[in-house]
Parts: sequence; C-alpha cells; structure tokens
Amino acid sequence: MKEPLRILFVCFGNICRSPMAVGIAKSLYGDRLHAESAGVGATPGTPPTSEAVLAVRTLFQADIAGHVARSFEAVDPAAFDLVIGLDFGIYTRLKRRGDIAEGRLYGWDIEDPLGLGYEAYKEAARKIQARLAGLAAARGFAP
Repeated sequence: MKEPLRILFVCFGNICRSPMAVGIAKSLYGDRLHAESAGVGATPGTPPTSEAVLAVRTLFQADIAGHVARSFEAVDPAAFDLVIGLDFGIYTRLKRRGDIAEGRLYGWDIEDPLGLGYEAYKEAARKIQARLAGLAAARGFAP
C-alpha cells in the first residue's frame, strides 16, 4: 500500500481553520492522507471553537472536539510532504522562515472565521473542501 500523503495545515491560533481542515481531510480521504495542524500564534492546549466543531460535524460528519491547539514551533515541518498556510499571511510568514523545502509550502485563501459567526465557519469549511478536492485531483486520488 502506498504511504499516505502527509499534510500539515497551519493557521494562526490552531482553533478554527487548521483543525477543521484536518477533520475534513480525514472525513473525505481517510487513510490516504495523514493530516495534522498547528498555529503560528497558538496558545497550546486551547480547544477548537464551538462553531468549528459544529460546522465540521454538520457538513462532514467529522469530530474535532478533542483537538487541542499546538504551536507551529512544536512541529517539524520536514516531517510532512506538504505544509499549507491557510491564508496568504500565514503562507508569507512560513516562507520567510526559510526552513520549508521548495515545493512543499502552499498558500490557500481561507479567511479566518473567528468572531464572524457560524455561517463564516461553514463557508471556510466549504472552501477547505474545495481546495482539498483540487489537491486530491492533482495528486491522483479522489474521495
């Protein structure tokens, strides 16, 4: 069996977008992906927002309630095939570090829904799903 694609999703606080991306990826692609998350400004141990948990549960039947935030500093980006900054600000911040190999760092355009209400979380989840579908198609596997 082929090794799963290893993806690290990175956002700011690791309580909204990146844990949502992990839950969505696992729900849609199962063992074909190994997904983890971190935040460049995370407070380690913080749980995901209730809106993030509800959006992923409702739209993708995935449970991220047990997630706890961790800092990007606690992760070895070299352990992943891809590191995805969930917005261009995060992408730029990661690129400036200079420790992620060329061709492994990507930037998506997922707006931070924190404080914007449940509908913004659902919109972010749908955008994550669309970006994952494009990634899966480019890598030769589908849900």
